[in-house]
Amino acid sequence: MRYPWLALAGLLLCSLFASAQQPQQPPAPALDPARDRLDAMLLRWEKEMTSIESLTAQITQTEKDKAFQDTKTFVGTAKYKRPNFALLDIQNKKKPDDYKKYVCSGTFLYEYVAQQKEIRVHQLPPPKAGQVADDNFLSFLFGMKAEEAKRRYDLKLVKEDQWYLYVEILPRYPADVQDFKRARLVLNKDNYLPRQLWFEQQPNGNEVTWDIEKTDSKTPLDRRQFEAPETPPGWRKTQVPHADSAVPPRVVRPQQK
Repeated sequence: MRYPWLALAGLLLCSLFASAQQPQQPPAPALDPARDRLDAMLLRWEKEMTSIESLTAQITQTEKDKAFQDTKTFVGTAKYKRPNFALLDIQNKKKPDDYKKYVCSGTFLYEYVAQQKEIRVHQLPPPKAGQVADDNFLSFLFGMKAEEAKRRYDLKLVKEDQWYLYVEILPRYPADVQDFKRARLVLNKDNYLPRQLWFEQQPNGNEVTWDIEKTDSKTPLDRRQFEAPETPPGWRKTQVPHADSAVPPRVVRPQQK
């Protein structure tokens, strides 16, 4: 069974393990920003994202389970520090003891599993030459080149208003099709930071929405926030087998009960 873990920044965070899974792919398409509004937007987005050294965001994650007609809402904080340090800490609004916490140290991903009082330690593979480590569905938020994003996904600028840009995302390759059917990214028009990410999972059709309500890219983050966490009293740390034998999904999935 593929197990849930952080691939947000994933959104603002660490998304990994995909580079080795991708087959030989065609070259990236040439961009024409003078004639294509989407190309111009992608190039601007690339410029803005690659200039960010650190980011703190207030996050709301909503999970809709189609089979059980159930909705869960988690709220909390996400932090990102270039090149590959990240932290996500969110709680269920109705059940504070139901929470998700991940710490990405750049070398390891620490996944808190509250029900088992366990911290699962995932060793992260190094990136390929010329690539950022988080080369996957969410990684283009903070590092993927505009040409690479357009090659990897079928992108369409579906709406533009005074405040936001709305981009539809469809998977092109089998590895991505396994994880999501379609997605929508909403960017703030003033600074090109993400405002919302929604996606529909495969094969169950469940929906996950990440709302990024407040962001701070000016305040520097201390790297020590992303160091290996201490094990809480009564908890244990468990080393997870390397991804060569069990590849985690590359999108943030709700944990199966």
